[in-house]
Amino acid sequence: MNKFPTFFIDNSFSDKTLCEKILNRMKFTVSTSFDNSDIIISSKRSYDDKICIFFEKQNRVVISNSSDFTAIEDSKIFNLIELSILKSTFLFYDNNVYNLYDLKDRYRNKISKFLQALVVTMEVEDKDTNMSHSQRVAFYSEEFSKFLGKDDDEIKKIKELAMLHDIGRIGIEQLMLFTPTRINDFETWDLEHTVTGSIFLSSIDELWFSVPVVRSHHEFWNGTGYPDGLSGEEIPYYARYIGLIDWFDIATHTATSEYEGILSPQQAIDFISNNSGILFDPILANKFVEFINNFLEKNKFV
Repeated sequence: MNKFPTFFIDNSFSDKTLCEKILNRMKFTVSTSFDNSDIIISSKRSYDDKICIFFEKQNRVVISNSSDFTAIEDSKIFNLIELSILKSTFLFYDNNVYNLYDLKDRYRNKISKFLQALVVTMEVEDKDTNMSHSQRVAFYSEEFSKFLGKDDDEIKKIKELAMLHDIGRIGIEQLMLFTPTRINDFETWDLEHTVTGSIFLSSIDELWFSVPVVRSHHEFWNGTGYPDGLSGEEIPYYARYIGLIDWFDIATHTATSEYEGILSPQQAIDFISNNSGILFDPILANKFVEFINNFLEKNKFV
């Protein structure tokens, strides 16, 4: 089974509008064609040739196909509709919930990969490595994760978070180009990318897990960061993790008013070491210094 089920709601169902809203929220497709649908929702009759959610009474639903029959009862129509959709979907996948989970995960990955590609398109690539800022942060995040002995699933998650951490910068350059006060507002807009990105991703259910990193990766251990002035372990762990590597890459590749030009890798390492427990999580900072020194002894700086 390689697709989501499509639902058809016949006009006999009095709560059709509510049902459509629930289906849309759950990311299912509502079809206007009976023949092209997989699951029928009706209060008139059941259909033997398709999976059917038959609202037999106000508080009772019968879900059936040619070989299965289940009744659900609930006094609240919202709960009844939602439970019926879940049960019928489970039936659609031959009672194997892992098929649904796998499809949902692939759908989430498609959204994430599209946004990651968009981020890279908007960033400037290094002429020597052909890597953009987010790609470098993802690269070092992955290597650091391996150094720490994290498992494959967590490494994959951290790499994805690193690729999405600056999603809020998309569009800021366009705003600066077409706004009369673009020079004066440059630094303000740059600070706001964390809030912009977190608001954007919070609207995508499948990527909610990335919101804390997007919002908080510029917070500092001592509370002097932005946008919320969080400190210590108030800062989400992965935001501290990505934020440390993000700082290292910016410091070694971007000339800002905070430093007099671009720092060398060793200068950036010394800064992290000196600010462990001040700007950076002390455990992560000390481990990262150990990691990056070890890495640069054997590999070319990226």
